[in-house]
Amino acid sequence: MNKIIAVCLFVVLPFTSACNDSSSSTSDSTFQSDIVTESFVNDAASVLADYTMAQALEPNCTPDEASNLPLPSAFMVYRRSETAPKRLVVFAHGIGHEVSASWVPHMRRQIQAARFLPQNPGNVVFLSTNYRDNFGFPALRGAHDTIAATLQVLKRFPSIETVYLMGVSMGGSVSGTAIAESIDLQSGGRFSDVKEPLFDYWITVEGVSNLVETYSEAQAAVQAVDNDTARRAVEGIERDTGGTPAECPHAYTRRSPMYHAAKMYAGGLKAATVIHPVNDGLVPHNQGRQMAAALTTARIPTQFFTITRVHPWQDEGTTGTETLQLGDADPYLNLAGHASESDPIHPVMVTAFQQLRKMLDGSYNETVPYFECVVDPEIPADSCQVDQFQ
Repeated sequence: MNKIIAVCLFVVLPFTSACNDSSSSTSDSTFQSDIVTESFVNDAASVLADYTMAQALEPNCTPDEASNLPLPSAFMVYRRSETAPKRLVVFAHGIGHEVSASWVPHMRRQIQAARFLPQNPGNVVFLSTNYRDNFGFPALRGAHDTIAATLQVLKRFPSIETVYLMGVSMGGSVSGTAIAESIDLQSGGRFSDVKEPLFDYWITVEGVSNLVETYSEAQAAVQAVDNDTARRAVEGIERDTGGTPAECPHAYTRRSPMYHAAKMYAGGLKAATVIHPVNDGLVPHNQGRQMAAALTTARIPTQFFTITRVHPWQDEGTTGTETLQLGDADPYLNLAGHASESDPIHPVMVTAFQQLRKMLDGSYNETVPYFECVVDPEIPADSCQVDQFQ
């Protein structure tokens, strides 16, 4: 019972009425009935047929065509009573995840949290799509699927003015690539009146920013310990790129967001947040720092959060020490590893949703060129002073 109470307070602390106001049960029930979860088939090839997409530079590096089927499903969560929402939040998931299981619960929690935002409550639609070759590593296919799903929701809700994109793990590559690819779109056809830029704000969470590095690390893990996730990553990356980094270097660069920060700036990206655990065993911390450096160099206001430790009662996630077969030390170190994106209380995901809510509420400081914060259980939350620099 104590653990249940602690989790409730930890997750919804800014919105304590959800936990301690019993008189709100009727209104909560009414609100729940107002939330709609809707799915649709996301046929990116059809949606993007109206546009001229960037062509591959290596004609022999062709993504596996068989992996384009079956067509993925996209899911959006919105309030039936809000007929003219102003904001859209798009989530790009990581390897091995499926939206209905991992992200619909997040979206339903976040739409409830949005109504308690003090300055700018409600009026938000949440969206996430599965990808073609969903359980592989479809960095470019997933980016195009994300763009296509976003265009369809914008067509459905033309009142939307601002789009926030958040990618986790492999979704960092998917989302960053989606931003770069969307800038190359040539307006026309059914979506000619859609807003530009397509994505205004970006949060990359323990995200892949350098696909060559990820491929090399996954290949090393396969050879060392025959890791199943790493094997699926290697095979999935090769299906999406058409070959290895040596065979298809430009294909890997195209799917590596750290090389496209200047394009993101030119395309109008307003601000970005990078969040990375220090002991990440799937996407090492250096990829977050490389992405933050690239964004800052490109003059995009950037905040970089390093998650150092978890509470002793929490699961660390997938740690670097575990990857190096030193996992016996993890219970003593409590260093934050790669969070499961379906875990709403891992400090990596908590920090990501906190920053998203600040963006939605208009309290996110996008005037500071660069700011870096450390998140740790023993460091007060208000020690990150970025909001004082206006």
